[in-house]
Amino acid sequence: MLQQLVNALVLGSVLLLFSLGLSLAWGTLDVLNLAHGALFIFGGYLGFEMGRSTDLPFAAVLVLSMVGAGLASALMEVVSFGPIRSRITNKRQAELAILVASLGASIVLGRLIGYWTDDAIFSPSPDLLRVERYDLPGFALTNIEIIITVTAVIVAVGLAVWVRRSRQGRAVRALAYSPGTAELMGINVRLLAVMTMFISGALAGLAGLLLSFKISGEDVATGEAYMLAAFAVLIVGGVGSILGATILAYALAFVQTAISAYGPGGYATGVAFALIFIFLLFRPQGLFARGMTERV
Repeated sequence: MLQQLVNALVLGSVLLLFSLGLSLAWGTLDVLNLAHGALFIFGGYLGFEMGRSTDLPFAAVLVLSMVGAGLASALMEVVSFGPIRSRITNKRQAELAILVASLGASIVLGRLIGYWTDDAIFSPSPDLLRVERYDLPGFALTNIEIIITVTAVIVAVGLAVWVRRSRQGRAVRALAYSPGTAELMGINVRLLAVMTMFISGALAGLAGLLLSFKISGEDVATGEAYMLAAFAVLIVGGVGSILGATILAYALAFVQTAISAYGPGGYATGVAFALIFIFLLFRPQGLFARGMTERV
């Protein structure tokens, strides 16, 4: 029982890290970035390459992987999403165009990673971080699982404080509420959008690298599996709600883990999403509706 709780906690932490970046872009810029899963794997791939070709310590590789994924995400905003937003005045048409553009970016980045890795599973160098197992009464866990869980909590709390307390965070909230009003207030909307996409991508890269140690390898398809779960987390939790994303990430992880452990494991994902579907029938606006109006 205790081991299943630990497993769910770790799974929820990975899902939370993945979802927070997607939530930031979606809740602030109305960018449903379908390339987020590819950025997730790109972070893992950068860590894999640096781990085997450099002698950099784990912390440096982690930061550089985040920066690399963040820059790739920011590039999408500069080259595609931003120009679409400025040229298409109809909000819904712009959102649809950005959705299609992000799908294209996902395919391109995914194929590049596949080309660089020969479509094989890539694993981080064991010299980068020695994974150690700790056997405790009733459960076991590894050092990477501790790192993942602690990092998820720090990032969620830090992001919430940054959005609420910092000057840049308040600018992000103004942008989420009304881009036009934010611009009238003297906020550099274009630069802020690039910064937001950078942070979103960096969080994806962080999650991707940490997960590569947890599952001992990733491939291009790994990110796609997390995209569906992240959509469920954000829709049920409330788009742009950090609290909602946190609660739903861990709730979904606990449901899936419990079904896998005590029920038909092959149906864990299906049952979890069936429960989400039933929930949305009664509360389609999500758990935290404020996240839709007071986004991020």
